[in-house]
Amino acid sequence: MLRVAVEAVADRPERTFSYRAPNGEVAPGSLVLVPYGRRTALGYVLPAANEPWPDGNLGELRDVEGVVSGPMLTPDLLALAEEVAAYYRAPIGTTLAAMLPPGLESRLERRWTITDLGAIPPAAAARLGDRLAAGDEVADDDVRHALGDVRAMRRLQRAGWLRPAWRLRPPEVAARRVRVLRRIAGEAQPRAGAPVQRALLAALGDGERSLPDLAAELGVEPGAVLEPARRLAAMGAAELAWRDVVRDPLSHRPRSTDPRPLPSAEQQAAVQRIATLPAGGSLLLEGVAATGKTEVYLAAVEATLAGGRGAIVLVPEVALIPQLTDRLAAAFGDEVAVLHSGLSVGERHDTWWRILRGQARVVIGTRMAVMAPLAELGLIVIDESHAGGFKSDRTPRFDARWVADRRAALTGARLVLGTATPSVVDLARVRGEMLERARLTQRQVGVRPSVEIVDLRAELAAGNRSVLSRALATGLEELRAGQEQAILLINRRGAASFVLCRDCGASLRCPDCELPYVYHSAGELLRCHHCGRRASVASRCPTCGSHRIRYFGAGTQRVEAEVRAQVPHLRVARLDSDALATRRSFEAIYDAFRRGEVDVLVGTQLAAKGLDVPAVTLVGVVAADVTLNLPDYLAAERTFQLLAQVAGRAGRGDGGGRVIFQTYAPDHYAVRAAAQLDVDQFAAAELPRRRALGYPPFSVLARLLVSDPRRDRAEERARDAAQAVATPGVEVLGPLPAYLPRRAGRWRFQVVLRAADPRARARALEAVPGGVAIDVDPESLL
Repeated sequence: MLRVAVEAVADRPERTFSYRAPNGEVAPGSLVLVPYGRRTALGYVLPAANEPWPDGNLGELRDVEGVVSGPMLTPDLLALAEEVAAYYRAPIGTTLAAMLPPGLESRLERRWTITDLGAIPPAAAARLGDRLAAGDEVADDDVRHALGDVRAMRRLQRAGWLRPAWRLRPPEVAARRVRVLRRIAGEAQPRAGAPVQRALLAALGDGERSLPDLAAELGVEPGAVLEPARRLAAMGAAELAWRDVVRDPLSHRPRSTDPRPLPSAEQQAAVQRIATLPAGGSLLLEGVAATGKTEVYLAAVEATLAGGRGAIVLVPEVALIPQLTDRLAAAFGDEVAVLHSGLSVGERHDTWWRILRGQARVVIGTRMAVMAPLAELGLIVIDESHAGGFKSDRTPRFDARWVADRRAALTGARLVLGTATPSVVDLARVRGEMLERARLTQRQVGVRPSVEIVDLRAELAAGNRSVLSRALATGLEELRAGQEQAILLINRRGAASFVLCRDCGASLRCPDCELPYVYHSAGELLRCHHCGRRASVASRCPTCGSHRIRYFGAGTQRVEAEVRAQVPHLRVARLDSDALATRRSFEAIYDAFRRGEVDVLVGTQLAAKGLDVPAVTLVGVVAADVTLNLPDYLAAERTFQLLAQVAGRAGRGDGGGRVIFQTYAPDHYAVRAAAQLDVDQFAAAELPRRRALGYPPFSVLARLLVSDPRRDRAEERARDAAQAVATPGVEVLGPLPAYLPRRAGRWRFQVVLRAADPRARARALEAVPGGVAIDVDPESLL
């Protein structure tokens, strides 16, 4: 009997199904094809429960249709998937599917073995011709065409004369094939009137090179060298062939040859703390900007590899990968693999198999990399561990930090949470002695920047209506182009936050989401930042017909435009999700900024993390209140973290640094603590507030979300969900309209569960009706 998880909706998320095993052993982690209802589904074999079928009779079980592949998941991942499914109320099959490369089901291939040639109708046998032999496998399409009737195939299968064999078809993305040219020793030479052929031979030397590489060296399109290469092959001067090339996401990144700096005494002490952690133990590595957390990571990874085990390094966003990957690749070379959603399907496939085969022992990536099939895992590092990007917003809605903690416990690996601004929850765990803490206080490069808080109320009173305060404008004017650089943060995209009619007061809103459109000067269009809907700029108000349409607020595009207008001698670039539409566009912007080709970088929170550029001497936060005024209990913490993080981008060189916070709330404790870069000062003010309001770390939360095209039906379903989860020890809040009450044409209502005991919350979540999205430990209530 096999215990199988099927990627399908079940009445209980953790539910698995029992099937009768085929002849031979089927190891846990294997992929099988099983009958599920009226269809055939892909299933994942889990470790056996080892209890016998109730009456000892397996006759009631259905047979496994076929074994698709051997084990594709390590034992610790199988155990981890069951824990994730139970904790996050996610279907076990969907959880297991998230651990595997994409597109497996589309690559299933069925072939047939004919056990009795005499049972095949003569006409069908004639159509199969020489492909027909007892014991040989015949393609599904060939059998289907020969028999001409699916029912005939089923009759022969039931009689045992046709036996199916399932497998994963070698994917088209498994390897990229490129043409290569190799010189052949001899006297054959192209004629004088064939300059491209001569240039190809000169570029070849005595080795072998791909045609794309040769074309790039000659400065022509790849298609322009194919015919000359063929002529060289025809005359015997070179050999033209195909070669398989494994896709490597790092192949385009130059390898750094800079020597690693010697670790300071403080860094060595942190590395030693990591080495002495117990198996499955965790350490909070806290260090403000430029204190060398990355060097500690590298030393810990090096020690782990020396001990024969592997390491996973997680970052919250794809944008943070290039810089850290450069450091890891310089230290560990081809043992490094990159895994994140921004890779092509082929790159993800190749990388996943490299990890499973043990060809890569260091994995860096976003939250999905926490489930990389790395055997002998010894270390997990979570950089920027406070960031919300580690929480998934789709099923399974897991938090990579929780998953990393559980995987460390299952494998005996050590877990390091690195950040300059620890979360309030982690600080509470430190105070409760549930988490060890190591602090880096000594900057390894540069000096601590000066921080200035500008009161925007005073700027308005003085008549300054620009998005740039006088202090920030002066700082930009004093920048030495080509020698000093600046980062301006405005955590809002677009040129204007909303568009308003000055006569009737109506704002232009998305009809699907009921949220204000944001004006984008590029393309002169309005865009909804929640469903992506676009609209043309209105010349008249759709409500009253007035021409007095005005644009209010500021986004990255407007800030970029004002900087270009006020300091035209500076080179300006923008870094936000709108500017990152093409693949690797972040790397292009980041590399240009690091090389000094950009003087001022205007960006959203993407610019607040990970940028280590010594020439940055000025950092300005254009609107520090954007996140502070959100209706979320985490608003103050998110504001403090964002301000402190972006402040750390300045002062990494010898020229020092200056940071300017522009805000309408200069006396708020989050702004003041960020100006002092003091996380304990912030926690001292925030923790009593959390305790009084009953928010984490003094409770646990869950969020239920119902969406429906009809508002009344969505509210009714949410009300039913609230009644179903009402249990002792659990406070039920709602149902209430979600912060985004309508999205993509569907009305949204939410119910929030709050409990002091996680077990009480778990019991309540077991009663959630079907069709309701469950978000355990939500990153936000918005």
